[in-house]
Amino acid sequence: MTTKPVWKQISPSHFTVEGARRRIELRYEPAGFQSGWGIYADGARLHRQPGLMEARGAAMTLLAAA
Repeated sequence: MTTKPVWKQISPSHFTVEGARRRIELRYEPAGFQSGWGIYADGARLHRQPGLMEARGAAMTLLAAA
């Protein structure tokens, strides 16, 4: 049985998504023209994406691989 991922907005710059066995966090990291969304799992940054939609897609891919 699969569970549907549940997205939660902690703040405008912090989101979490939880799947069957994993929790992924998206945190906006302001850095001027290099600003973007850090993708974290278990407290470690795994990836960084420039846009929120790209970061959400990467988080969903990580959940599917778990």
